[in-house]
Amino acid sequence: MAFLNRLTSSPSPLSTPQEAALGAAIALLTLDGDLIDVESRVISLFRDQFPPLGDLDERTFQAAMEKAGRVISEAGGVKDPKSFVTTMIAPSVATPDQRLALYNYLYALAMADLNLDANESALLEALKAVFNLLSADVQSVEREVLAQFHSLHQSLAAVVLGLIVISADGHPDKSEIDNLQTGRVLLEPIGALTDAQFGLVYDLGLNIHDRFLLDVDNRKAFLTDILAQVLPDTNVRKQAFEYAAHVATSDGDIATPEMDVLKELLAAINIGDADGEAIFNKYFARIKTVDGKPR
Repeated sequence: MAFLNRLTSSPSPLSTPQEAALGAAIALLTLDGDLIDVESRVISLFRDQFPPLGDLDERTFQAAMEKAGRVISEAGGVKDPKSFVTTMIAPSVATPDQRLALYNYLYALAMADLNLDANESALLEALKAVFNLLSADVQSVEREVLAQFHSLHQSLAAVVLGLIVISADGHPDKSEIDNLQTGRVLLEPIGALTDAQFGLVYDLGLNIHDRFLLDVDNRKAFLTDILAQVLPDTNVRKQAFEYAAHVATSDGDIATPEMDVLKELLAAINIGDADGEAIFNKYFARIKTVDGKPR
């Protein structure tokens, strides 16, 4: 069947499986705007999720990435997901194994911001429909991706939590930003990261924060619907609260919006008041001012 499809379909300007995969990846990550540096890095870092990309040396990979970017830009991105997959991707990704592997790659990229938005879901749905992917195979791939990247997702959620805390009052202090990194030893998922690894996670987390979490309601939803889901262990949840308390008090001041975030965090991760108070008391002596006024 695949060879007949190739005979009756028009060739795509993305002429190889690798170019098509990169074109799909770029399209996915530019559904809401231009491709930024950290997203380009993730496309490269996750390349082994689509084995044909893993076979490329760095120079060939970058050349394919540049071509895919030009093609997607000239096409104006994804106007209609099903048409995009049919005309741009399917002609060059023809075998069942490659098609399932491409879904694996794109799902992993989409979940790099910890959530599927409506546009990402629409493109993935189009991929499933055009590629005739079986529901059981798709579910298996998604479970494997979530398991494989569980540590990354935990680390991202932890960093985003820190960013939510320090930005709650609208005035992030340099000492608070510095303590996102130096205080990471308090929270297991990010405590073992090297500085380079933390730098990547921080950049990814900052992208998530700035794109989605400047809105107060979205922040609350993140704590309940995402953070609580990726940090299910009670001990790690307590570590998360301690990390948040550490960051919030690192400048010697605590603002009312920061205290509100800490309260919302306790509720979202189901940590009792007694445990929360015991943890917070470790940092209480650091607080010299509340909302800038002596306490």
